[in-house]
Amino acid sequence: MSQYTQQELRDALSAGLLSFPVTHFDHDYRFDEAAYRSNLDWLSSYSVAGLFAAGGTGEFFSLTSAEVDRVVKAAVEQVAGKVPVIAPAGGGTAQAIEQARAAEASGADGILLFPPYLTECDSDGVAAHAIRVCRATQLSTRRSLFAIKLNL
Repeated sequence: MSQYTQQELRDALSAGLLSFPVTHFDHDYRFDEAAYRSNLDWLSSYSVAGLFAAGGTGEFFSLTSAEVDRVVKAAVEQVAGKVPVIAPAGGGTAQAIEQARAAEASGADGILLFPPYLTECDSDGVAAHAIRVCRATQLSTRRSLFAIKLNL
């Protein structure tokens, strides 16, 4: 469970640099956890305000759900409460709910909710998606730019 209330997380993430670390892979394209943890140590020495594990530059769309879980768990363990960890949730609604719940179980402090990818729908559909995902977990949600423009 997150150590932050929604307001505390909002305040923490507004206080400085947000870090979107790349996800490290070995020569066989498997997640290189040791290299990733080393990079997190280096990043956290710069007083980042929040760490977005497996986010936009963290290969979210290239990872399986199990790999995202491993990346998020490694980040949560490595930063050990020193900085909020935000995990990704995206894809279709059912997939995003599954990822949000996995993030919560992994100890993430919030989720970065991406809208359904390459899906045309009106703003009511995107809003319904975001609402269902948000209601499926107790985590605070940082919505992607598209959802923010809808005032969700």
